[in-house]
Amino acid sequence: MSQFYLQLNRSKTEIIVLGPSNVLREIDISGVALTQFTNIMFVSSVKSLGFRIDSRLQFDEQIVSLKKKCFHTIRNLRKIRQLLPESCMKLVVNSMVLSCLDYCNALYIGAGERQINQLQLIQNAASKVITGKFKYDHLGEDLTTLHWLDIRKRILFKIALLTYKAIIGTAPFYIQDMFKYAHHGHVIRLVTPFSNSKYGKRCFSHIAPRIFNRLPANISSAANVNEFKSKLKTYLFRLNSVEVDKLYS
Repeated sequence: MSQFYLQLNRSKTEIIVLGPSNVLREIDISGVALTQFTNIMFVSSVKSLGFRIDSRLQFDEQIVSLKKKCFHTIRNLRKIRQLLPESCMKLVVNSMVLSCLDYCNALYIGAGERQINQLQLIQNAASKVITGKFKYDHLGEDLTTLHWLDIRKRILFKIALLTYKAIIGTAPFYIQDMFKYAHHGHVIRLVTPFSNSKYGKRCFSHIAPRIFNRLPANISSAANVNEFKSKLKTYLFRLNSVEVDKLYS
């Protein structure tokens, strides 16, 4: 580091090991000694760009932190609900709550049902603020009325959108370089890399081609981003839970 005029900040540098529980239990060291006076400790979770990542990729700490932040915002919005029309309240909720749910939500692919349900509780509470319902009121068709995709579909939407942008060359180069193309006439198809591990199948370079290849041809061959987003959202809205499971599998 010294040759590049960089200095290690010991108070902000941490090491995290990702893997299943049986692998993590076999690690019997607590850190790494870089120099006589510099020890970097192993930690069970780290925070990068505002997103908490734990060693087992279950995102429990991230979701707990997100729930605390979002429900605090929702409680405050309830206090001014009567002062704003529904259209304005929807705009505020979109910018202050849903934006937090959508931040880095592609990472939630492969997360457990319990974690996804916790995220869905946040979205349900946000919709009730807009429609004027109370905490224990039945949700009904509020998400459909607001034209909101549920959490699982929002994750699929984000992954498919990032993949499409990589194909047309508007995504960052490191995302574009993840994909290889298969030749199937005029239909765009991506090669899905082989993986026989649970964590490997959650990797973006593996899951993104699988999801994109299962989209209808009229969506994957859209002329531009706006057309792709519009068709994709309409398509996802029409899917039932079984069909969504097939996209995830």
